[in-house]
Amino acid sequence: MAVFLSVITAFLYGSGDFLGGVSSRRHSPIQVLTTVSLVGALPLLVAAPFIATSASMNDLVLGAAAGLVGIAGLGLLYRGLARGPMSIFAPITAIVSAAFPIIWGFFRGDEQGLQIWVGLLVGLIGIFILSSQPAGEHVRVSISVFIEALLAGVGFGLFFSLLSETNTESAPWPIVAGRFSAALLLICVALVRKKQLRPSRGWITLVGCGICDTGANVAFLFALRYGQLGPVAMLASLYPAVTVLLARLVLGEQLTNRRLLGLVFAMSTVVLIGLS
Repeated sequence: MAVFLSVITAFLYGSGDFLGGVSSRRHSPIQVLTTVSLVGALPLLVAAPFIATSASMNDLVLGAAAGLVGIAGLGLLYRGLARGPMSIFAPITAIVSAAFPIIWGFFRGDEQGLQIWVGLLVGLIGIFILSSQPAGEHVRVSISVFIEALLAGVGFGLFFSLLSETNTESAPWPIVAGRFSAALLLICVALVRKKQLRPSRGWITLVGCGICDTGANVAFLFALRYGQLGPVAMLASLYPAVTVLLARLVLGEQLTNRRLLGLVFAMSTVVLIGLS
């Protein structure tokens, strides 16, 4: 069940990233992030009492903190991709975001068998291949861009790790707290910078992105009921495979041999962890 829910998480994250990328062509990043946060938070707030009757203050605080570091990671990702070469920035962010929860789980005392470790290693390689883009010659990367890539990855990895510390029986309340804390932060930033928050068009992709992203967070929490943080976070971090496939099916982008190899590594990870 943990593998199934983790794969669902990756599918929803990948779909949300694809729709978010499409939306970002029409709207500013802060419009996309704020709308997605609120679209996901409001329906979940209505449904949460029917899924989990209560949640401790500790769960809500951890969820709110996870929402803040997660949205900070997204902000750094947008900023970094705009400033530096995607071929270097995206793989660093993806690898760090996948490796951070593994290290967190290791120091927390999670025990992993040899097959799990092999699966995690194969997954890291697959994420790197799927996230990287062909780089041109003489690509220069500033130290600040490199640091932003690391921090963005830490933000995403810390998001997974903080959620893993909540009581899984309280799901989806931590996600509700995280969505509202992120939305509140974004609204404050927009007011200070005098940015328009309300998108004028393209609501379908924005709503779809919000549903996918929030659904992925909920699926991740439920996956933690059945599995340990490291394998669950690794499988969830294979979302670039879904984005690549959607780009091929919807936008007609070609699958290069490198991307096909990355997909093979991603599927191998699912099999290795699933059979362990």
